Amino acid sequence: MAREPRILASFLHGTLEVIDSMGGDLGERVRASLKPESLEEIENAWSAGWLPLTYDVELTSAFFRLAGPERACEAMRKNLAETFSKPTLRSVIDGAVRIFGLSPSKLLRWGPRVWPVLFKDVAEMRVEVGAAEATVWLEGLPPELAGDGDYLSGTAAGIAAVFDLTGVQGECRLAEFGRGQARFELSWQVA
Repeated sequence: MAREPRILASFLHGTLEVIDSMGGDLGERVRASLKPESLEEIENAWSAGWLPLTYDVELTSAFFRLAGPERACEAMRKNLAETFSKPTLRSVIDGAVRIFGLSPSKLLRWGPRVWPVLFKDVAEMRVEVGAAEATVWLEGLPPELAGDGDYLSGTAAGIAAVFDLTGVQGECRLAEFGRGQARFELSWQVA
């Protein structure tokens, strides 16, 4: 029996906080577009608890539709960068920095360890890293994600938060998706 894909509740809380920080009535409009039961579950969830991934898909879809892809991707990147500083991931990131140092190539190697801190039963992450480029694969994506270009573009923006964490100029793009997998390509400047 397959397990239900889940996401860490604090990540959805962070998404709503970032949306609210964008100003105007965007936060209200995004909330109004969600199913009432989804919004209630998200807002009342314990931060360290797990929520069905479908809530994140619903939230991301509404956000992309109402804010536009560019603004939504900026916010998704900001949300993950801020998530790195929260207690849930801070110890993992601090450990990676102590062991490997502070560079995209070194921190990306920890991606497969960070992924299950945010997602359960969603996919497996695989990473190949070079001196100034990397490829990240998500394999075994559930159907609700495998064909969702907006969600996966938001994921690419989130992965790009590694550049904010390391203070390096770089980009991450969704290179390919479908058939239960997605491939992301990253490149950055080496000092």
